[in-house]
Amino acid sequence: MNAKTQPHDLPEGACLTAKVPERDEALLGDVVINPYRLAPLTAIIRDGGRALGAAHVRVLGRGERGVDISYEVSERSLWTYGGIPVFGLYPDHVNQVEVSYKLEGERIRERYEIYAPAVRLPVVAKQTAALPEVEPVKVAPGFEPRLYLFNHLLADIPGGRAFKWNGLGGAAEWDSVGNNWISDSNGDVRWYLDIEQIHDSNHRDGLGGTMGFHQTRDGKLIWGQGQTYSKYDLLGRRIWQRNLPDKFADFSHEIRETPNGTYLLRVGTSDYRRPDGKRVRSIRDHIIEVDEAGDVLDFWDLNQILDPYRGDLLETLGKAAIQLPDGVQKQDDRLANELAEGDLPFGDTPGVGTGRNWAHVNAIDYDADDDSIIVSARHQGVAKIGRDKQVKWILAAPQGWPAHLQDKVLKPVGEGFEWSWTQHTAWLTGRGTLTVFDNGWGRDFGPTKLAGNYSRAVEYKVDEANGTVEQLWQYGKERGDEWYSPITSVVAYRADTDTQFIYSASVNFLTPEKLTTTVLNEVRRGTQEVAVELKVHSRQPGSVGYRALVIDLDKVF
Repeated sequence: MNAKTQPHDLPEGACLTAKVPERDEALLGDVVINPYRLAPLTAIIRDGGRALGAAHVRVLGRGERGVDISYEVSERSLWTYGGIPVFGLYPDHVNQVEVSYKLEGERIRERYEIYAPAVRLPVVAKQTAALPEVEPVKVAPGFEPRLYLFNHLLADIPGGRAFKWNGLGGAAEWDSVGNNWISDSNGDVRWYLDIEQIHDSNHRDGLGGTMGFHQTRDGKLIWGQGQTYSKYDLLGRRIWQRNLPDKFADFSHEIRETPNGTYLLRVGTSDYRRPDGKRVRSIRDHIIEVDEAGDVLDFWDLNQILDPYRGDLLETLGKAAIQLPDGVQKQDDRLANELAEGDLPFGDTPGVGTGRNWAHVNAIDYDADDDSIIVSARHQGVAKIGRDKQVKWILAAPQGWPAHLQDKVLKPVGEGFEWSWTQHTAWLTGRGTLTVFDNGWGRDFGPTKLAGNYSRAVEYKVDEANGTVEQLWQYGKERGDEWYSPITSVVAYRADTDTQFIYSASVNFLTPEKLTTTVLNEVRRGTQEVAVELKVHSRQPGSVGYRALVIDLDKVF
């Protein structure tokens, strides 16, 4: 094991990628890099058949501003991995890793030198680097140990998208690879997902962009990809990967764990019969709830709950196929509208009516207080819906809602209120409030502009009993175009630091001649005080951020 081989000569996955201590009497087993082939910047120091306990790991930071990554390892993890899991290695670097553990009652301390290979990702058009560059602008004291997972979407792989079973839309139509990586507060890459291990444009179950990353209560990662959804740990060990239930199709945007141990997923349907008899593939308008075994427990069909013919905002965005034919008036009688617009094209393009992207749900949350879900539908607004499929309230501009939903639209109270427009994420804070990322595209039903725009992170207080909403706080408006993200993005309250975590993820999206430079902030609750700012510079055309999140390492191992 004391190999003298140079690190660059070692194959990925080999065990001879570490220099171990000379103390053979305390030496553990092999050091295996990328043990599950999905997370190349991880390793396992095998226990060598010994019964270890009370293990601790510290991956030393590189350079003057390098960030140490430290964590305790439970006995459960020692048994699961057959040794000590190592997370947070620098790529193309001989990492200094300190471990300690108890062996037969004695505390053993050792240092390992572990080389991790350079980042290797699929080549896409005009690629100049494997990953975007993360630039730290400000990191307040106490936030240095933060780890951030970034989920970015990329242009297609050259020669990909060869497999399409439905040219009208869905995961095949929007097949793309993604960059999914973890950065420390200094901007250094400390983990990434080897997308080629799970993405394949030539197979139905391997295509689609990876989206909706969340860390579950047990420290694992969940996400979805086209026709599958998955749960893995941070070392790349698969917990499960499942196909969507046959009645449903085309996951994207959101999967959420509930306190009940179930999962909510945003999908469409593979075969939907409209009232006019047409059978279509519905687009981004269903939420399903599945249990740990993957069985469907419930689903919400937004075509029956909201109004698929409310096209006011779609018309503002300047999209085609949103108007009923000339001379046809919108009616509350849904069937009459469906018959009238029957000649408009179907598919995953913005448009009214089932079979078009009329809703574009991009986020889901669960309210355990009354067993309801909160849905962010980009083309409509935010709505809370009960288990009985009845709308409890709507947070959106009041224009265009049909008569049976008008009294569900919340009424603003207080000063400085603004609606959210084409929003992403609408999540409960655990403090009786709701945060929304107000993208601002189509604001006030105005035309698309290339300048003079703004996005906001907003905190609202909904009074469900009185049907009112109050705006408590906002951030981002004053930053204008340099912080404006017309699509994607996230805001989520972090109780551990009492901050609003915000990722303005698509800055420059409307100016394709520019590469995106997105902005991650942590802002102290109720203030404009920025505790963290990282800028993420894309280094290839077509790259856009979707979301980011804080990784809680304490619950991983």
